Amino acid sequence: MAHKKSNVVKMNKHMRTAKINAAIIIFLIIFLYVAASVIRAWAKTPITTYKVSSSNINNNISVTGIAVRNELQVTSSKSGYLIYFVREGDKVRKSSPVCTVDETKTIINAIEDTGEEGTSTATLSQSDYVAVRNAIDTYKNSYSDVNFSNVYNFKANIESKVLELSNQVMRKEVNAGGATLRSSLENINAPESGIIAYYVDGYENYTIDTITSAAFNKNEYKKTSLKTGDILDAGSTVFKVMADENWSIVCQLTKDQATTLSGQTYINFNINKHPNDFGTADFRIDQRDNSYFLVLNLNKYMIEFADERFLSIEIVMDKYEGLKIPNSSLVDREVYKVPEAFVYRNEDNDRVVKVIATDENGNQETVERTFTYYRHEDDFFYINTADFAETDMIVSASGSDTKPVLSLEREALKGVYLANEGVAEFTEVNVLKSQDEFTIIDDTGYLKEFDNIVLDVNDIEENQTLY
Repeated sequence: MAHKKSNVVKMNKHMRTAKINAAIIIFLIIFLYVAASVIRAWAKTPITTYKVSSSNINNNISVTGIAVRNELQVTSSKSGYLIYFVREGDKVRKSSPVCTVDETKTIINAIEDTGEEGTSTATLSQSDYVAVRNAIDTYKNSYSDVNFSNVYNFKANIESKVLELSNQVMRKEVNAGGATLRSSLENINAPESGIIAYYVDGYENYTIDTITSAAFNKNEYKKTSLKTGDILDAGSTVFKVMADENWSIVCQLTKDQATTLSGQTYINFNINKHPNDFGTADFRIDQRDNSYFLVLNLNKYMIEFADERFLSIEIVMDKYEGLKIPNSSLVDREVYKVPEAFVYRNEDNDRVVKVIATDENGNQETVERTFTYYRHEDDFFYINTADFAETDMIVSASGSDTKPVLSLEREALKGVYLANEGVAEFTEVNVLKSQDEFTIIDDTGYLKEFDNIVLDVNDIEENQTLY
């Protein structure tokens, strides 16, 4: 019987050992590659990117101002309790009654007792209560968060109504008290027409020429408010009258601020971050004892700030709007300015420059070289210096002229590394204004809002892989 020949080849011991060793070697190679990749990735400094956003910055100058007004102080010849007839900030006519000084407190007690079980002969009528209640109801019915500012009008209306009712009570009490009560009162009228203020602070006699640096020390500033019910000594100020709206604001400046403003003919300004624009004003800068003072002379707005001495003044300078980027992302890139007469398109429609290249042995070769350029402007291509060797000569498109690369004009471009595609790509930017840690750039260039850029250019090189 014939035996079939087997096709199975038995491996001897040496063959099996060689195969196992080869598998181990391949495994080790793969393991070492993976381990090296992990170590390299772990050791590699992570590249942080920044998302570009729209923003603005300005050169506004913020300073503290002191209001200088023509403030006439009116005093009392008697000691007693103070009672006001008009609201602070109201405008009164000359000889109009403003307040009364009550030596006996009879009128004050009458006002306090009104509406309560007191001994006062003067009481509020039902119509008086209705008038106050109607004012409150009207405000409540028209209230909305959108028109919250109406609360100030409501407050002023209620104050006027309460003051009016208090005056009614006082007149009734005076009539009931007769001549004896009237003799204990001193009625004080406005000596001039103007705006009434109920406070004193010691700055009333300052002029724009007598204010010094010490006057701006708010820690030493003391303001005393006057109100109905206060007890005053004879000779004390009971109110002030500001006869007109011609007033000034004096601001202390640094030397740099004074230098910045010295070239201006007028300034735009804002007071206390007011929502309305105050427009422009003439000004002057005075220098006294190594200090600089800005003087704004105004003829309106005074009534809005009659109860304030110190004002926050913002002088509106240039405003820059565009894209906001960190200063750490900016990099300077030196480029060659290659005349466009040396640039032409080849058969593939690529822009190229004909170059006579010289190797280290002195051999020359003429080649067409593509290039990276960042700008084409004023008959020049702004080309990356890395695209040429210093020994290169460039040839004009017509072949009639040559230039050594070293003779080309150079210029530094400001830019960032764009990181949208995972590779650091230099992109030129036009800087509008730098301030603190950020810069505003023109938003009409290649860089756009929401682009990603490298945060710190010291961590990267151009065309480096980011991830």
